[in-house]
Amino acid sequence: MDKVTALNWMYNLILDKHVRTWERQLLQISKEQIEDGQSLTRTLEELEFALRPLALRSNLTPKVAEFYQAISNQHLFGNGVGGMLPND
Repeated sequence: MDKVTALNWMYNLILDKHVRTWERQLLQISKEQIEDGQSLTRTLEELEFALRPLALRSNLTPKVAEFYQAISNQHLFGNGVGGMLPND
């Protein structure tokens, strides 16, 4: 996922009335970090890490869950969960 795509997707989620307040806060922080020049990969890693516990319990709002799937399936984080699992 490129920077523009990530920022646009986050912006739309921030404006979505169905996104929970705490999800919106995490997205807003991440969006601002990227806009301030921080690493896209590092910022998305941190966002994925923050969302993971609820994603594993299927407790994210649907649109945030879709975004979570997109960032966690981009292989930004290496192999397995957080890049900690070995290749088989």
